[in-house]
Parts: sequence; C-alpha cells; structure tokens
Amino acid sequence: MYSRNKIFVYLLNVLVCTGLFPLTLCAQQKDSLQTKSLEGVTIYNKRNAQKETHSASTQIMDSLTLRSIPSLQLSDVMKYFSGVIVKDYGGLGGLKTVSVRSLGANHTAVAYDGLTVSDYQTGQINIGRFSLDNTDCITLYVGEGTDIFRTARSFASASLLQLNTRKAVFKENKPWNVNVSFKTGSFHLYQPTVLLENKIGKRIITSFYGEYMYNKGNYPFSIQNADSSLRFRRENADMQCYRTEANVYLQINPKQELNAKVFYYYAKQGLPGAVVFYSLPSRQRLWDENLFAQLHYQYNIKEKLRFQSNAKWNYSYLRYLDPDYLNVEGKLDNKYWQREFYVSNAVLYEATPKLSLSLSNDLFLNDMHTSMEDFPLPYRYTSLTAASTLFRLKKFSLSATLLHSYIYDIVKSEDKGTFRHRLNPSFHISYQPIEKKSFYIEAFYKNIFRMPTFNDLYYRLVGNTNLKPERTQQFDVGVKWVEYINVLLPYVSLSADVYHNMVNDKIIAVPNKNLFVWSMINLGKVLVTGVNVQAMVEMKYHRHIQTEYMINYTYQYVVDISDEKAKNYKHQIPYTPKHSVSVVVVLKTKWIHVSYSLLYVGERYMLGQNTDDNALLPYLDQGIAVYRGFTIKETHLTLGAEMLNMCNKQYEVVKNYPMPGRHFQIKVSFKF
Repeated sequence: MYSRNKIFVYLLNVLVCTGLFPLTLCAQQKDSLQTKSLEGVTIYNKRNAQKETHSASTQIMDSLTLRSIPSLQLSDVMKYFSGVIVKDYGGLGGLKTVSVRSLGANHTAVAYDGLTVSDYQTGQINIGRFSLDNTDCITLYVGEGTDIFRTARSFASASLLQLNTRKAVFKENKPWNVNVSFKTGSFHLYQPTVLLENKIGKRIITSFYGEYMYNKGNYPFSIQNADSSLRFRRENADMQCYRTEANVYLQINPKQELNAKVFYYYAKQGLPGAVVFYSLPSRQRLWDENLFAQLHYQYNIKEKLRFQSNAKWNYSYLRYLDPDYLNVEGKLDNKYWQREFYVSNAVLYEATPKLSLSLSNDLFLNDMHTSMEDFPLPYRYTSLTAASTLFRLKKFSLSATLLHSYIYDIVKSEDKGTFRHRLNPSFHISYQPIEKKSFYIEAFYKNIFRMPTFNDLYYRLVGNTNLKPERTQQFDVGVKWVEYINVLLPYVSLSADVYHNMVNDKIIAVPNKNLFVWSMINLGKVLVTGVNVQAMVEMKYHRHIQTEYMINYTYQYVVDISDEKAKNYKHQIPYTPKHSVSVVVVLKTKWIHVSYSLLYVGERYMLGQNTDDNALLPYLDQGIAVYRGFTIKETHLTLGAEMLNMCNKQYEVVKNYPMPGRHFQIKVSFKF
C-alpha cells in the first residue's frame, strides 16, 4: 500500500509526463470556446458574433451589454441572467455566490478564460474575486451544447459560468495601447485601473492589468422598531483589494498558438454581520489571497484533426478572524491553504463533414492545510475523461457525451483512502424546422453529480466521511427565434426554456446529538420546475439614434420532497423566488448613451417552512447610467455616471443583511 506522500509524488510525475511536452510549446489558457469555429451563429446588423447563439439554454452578455447595466461589481450584472440567483450578503465585503436553476452554488462551475476556478474547501466560488472592468464577455452554459472540443472538467458541472477577459485590438501602425481609468462613488469608493497592451512583431501580444479598490461600505439603513424607525450605518463592511493579471499570446505559426496567464488577487475586508436588535456589530475579518498560472496550447494538426493541452497551478490562502468568539483563547483565528495541480489534453477529429469525435482527459491534484489542530489534512486525486460526439445535418444536430470520473480521497493520518468512480451521460438535440429561418427547437438531458467538499467531509464535529455525492438530473426543452424584421427592427431574438431538475442524496446539515451538535448527511430530495423567457430587441430610428431592450422572466417552483411527514414537505426551498423579472433599456445616440435597468424579485422564504414569519418581501431595484465619449487626436476619453437603487428602496437578499440604498459612482477613462 502506497503512503499518501508516495501517491502524491507518483501522480505529480504523471502530471509532468503528460503535460511537459505541450508545456514546452505552450503557455496560458485562452478560452477554448473562442478558438473554435462558431457553429450555428448568425450575425445581424454587424452585431458581435459572441452575442448570438442558437441555443436557448445559453446566455451571453458582451462588453457593450456589461457596460450598459448600472453596476458596482460582477455580481450586480449576474442578477440579470435568467434562472440565476445571486446570494449577496450585502456590500462589497459580503460573499457573492451564483446558483443556476436552483441547483445551488456547488453545482455552478466558474471558468476564467477557459479553465475552471476551484475551491474544494467550500465548493462555492466567490465571484466578487473577479473584476467587472476587465471582463469582456460572460457566457452561461446550462446542460450541453455543440462545442465538444473542450476540457473534461467543463462537462463535470450542471452549469458553467465562463468569464472572458479583454482581448487586445490594435490600430494599424500602432503596436501598443494604454487604458487608464478611475472610479469613485458613494461610501468612499476609490478604484483606479490600468491596462497595458503591447504587440511585439506579428506573433506576440502581451498585456498587463492592474486594479486597486477601496470601499468603506458604511451605507445607511433603517430598522423598524414597533412604530418607530431607527437609522444606522453599516459597520465592518470595508474592503480593500488588489488585482493584477499578466498575459502572453504567441502565434507560433498558422497552425499553433500558445498563451499564458498569471493572476493574483489579494483582499482584506470586514465581514458585515446580521443586523439584529441588541446585538453588537460584527468584528469578523477576512484575508483572501489567490495566485494561479495557467497555460494553453492548441495545434491544428490537419484540417480534420485538432489538439489542445492545458495546465494550471493554483494557490489560495484564507484567514478568518473572529475576535469575539467564546472559547478558551477568547477568539477564533483560522487559516486555510489550498493547492491545485492540473493538466488537461483534448483531441478533436472531424471524421466527416457531418460527424465529429472528441476525447479529453483531465488530471488534477488538490490538497488543503489548516491551522486547526484537529482538522485532518485531506488530499483529493481526480481523473476525468469525456468522450463526445457531434452529428450535424442541415436542420438537425445531436451531441452526446459520456463522462467518467475517478476520485480518490485520503487524509494525512490514514494510509487507506476512499475511491469513487461514476459514469455520467448527457446529450443535446437541436432542430431547425425552416432552413432559411433562424428558428430552433432544442432539448437536452444531463446526469451529473457534485462531490462532498472538504468541509462536508472533515469539518470538526460536523463533517461526515461517509457522505455520498449529490446527484442531479436535468431535463430541458427550449425554442429560440432570431430575425431581421426591417430597417426599424434590425434584430429581434426571442427564446424560452422549460426545464425540470431532480436532486437526490442532497447534502444537508441536521442536528445530531442536540441543537448545538450538527452533522452532514445525505437526506434531501429536491424537485425543480422552471421556465425562462428572454427577449432582445434592437430598434434603429436614425443612423445616430437607436435603442436596445433586454427582458428576462424566470419562474421557478423548487420544492423539498425529502420527507412526506415533514412540515416543509413540498415547500419552496429557502431564498428561491417563484417569479423574477429583469429589464435593461439602452438609448444610444451620437452624443450620449443612457441606460436604465430594473430588477424585480418576488417573495422568498428564509427557512424551509413557508410561513408568514419566514417570508421575505419582494423587492424592486432600479438604476440608471449615462456615458459620453470624446476623441481628442489619438486619445479617447469616456465619462460616465451611474445611480444605483435610484428609488432608495431598502431590501434584503439574505435575511438581516440589508443592501445599500441609493448610491452613485462616477468613472473617467482614457485610452491612448
């Protein structure tokens, strides 16, 4: 029997052997979705091709849409996707996680320029870690699509949130770009950014992005006390963070490309506590550090044969301090370290013009260390293999994937670990009834699971090493219609999805010995039935005047069916509204751009029982933004002003965590 260290060294050697050859040729991951030829894409009125897809279950926001929505951070934009719930604990310092179609944040993978971001301690990615200003495109994939040339890991989640950063565009005879911006706003917001891009010869492009942000976060809010209203300010909601990113893009020759990225993030912040009468303000603090380097190499060997290789090293550090924790030391000061070593190889073979085949394999190692003396040191070794096929006719396409997962968990104090392996199928069908019309009918099925996190398995008193993976099944039927009507209506897109999800062996916490000792178990069963409807319309009144409209509606009936005798049987699960609506209206003129946004979220419940005492009121959040651009010789100047929550409505996304009222921000940027 191999010891833990021998196994770790052995698998590390495997990583090097399988990844060294491509790494000698390659560097960082460039989004594989961008390097493929876009299938089923139609461009209307010179629209960005990224913005259009014939899949109703895929949603895309390009850079123009992102800049149009009044927002402070990435989580503000994510709320305008259909079927998405952003759990926001208030202010910049609060945690921001994304749940798609009510499956939970653990079932949503987040990829940054093509490679998945990991957190095996909690399984949830805080999207507040990533910069909105440096994001060029956001794509949300649910189920499967027609792109089969990607990493095996991208198939291994119920949904995938892809964040793509800016790509350099150079003018003729100008091999460099400089972008400098400064944003300031309410509650002492200061955010300078710089983007440097350089073209070296015809084959090499380098870029560097740097950002600093500080926000005191001391926004006012009210608490109702009988007939009177008390006014307070949010405390311990400050945040200070640094983001830097360096990229190298190398076109080796017309058939080979090589890219490299290094990303660093550091934040220190307060954790604003729940607002409860007669309770002292939270003094909890959090330090978050993340460094990763990722590499991508792609080789179009022949016209019908393509190969890509990816590698990533990730390091993260988290420190949590609670100076008011009641224990012998009089405080709680925990530190956590995580590492990941990852390599991926994929090959695509186009056997005929109608049939394509792909095979991808990912191998990654994860470990976690902590300052807690009684916390075991876990290691997880994972191998994922995805075999996919895509069959295409003029009006019909079928893609299918079979994913094999092999996972081995072991802790430092044990010589024997736990093996798990699973086979998960998925398929996607698309049909175009009228050949010359962009009208599509699609359906997909996906069977997938999520592993218990390190906290689920090993956290003191709560962890349960016998937990089984949480299993999900997704069923979806959707339609999408895209059309050029006339000069006044150059673009109309309508889509609708009906979906049904089933979750089995849901991992939940229940009381064990008493109300103070809980344990993680597999017990829950959840049924999800939902409808997503999206409309996007462009109206052009004049060559200098046009409007754009984006409307999303989501209905979700999400009920707990774990126990027929339970009081919460067939009750809506916590923090899941049945109805939500988002609207974005943009007026574009030669002189100024004005945008308006509206977000409505219906009634929710903070606990499993749907009683009046547990109900959270619906809320309506509105914002407006105004932008104006100027060009002075070779310098482009942009001035912008935004007003968020312009009606100054106080609301809560999470109970007792009030969100900011009306606030403002002003931005000035130079590009030269």
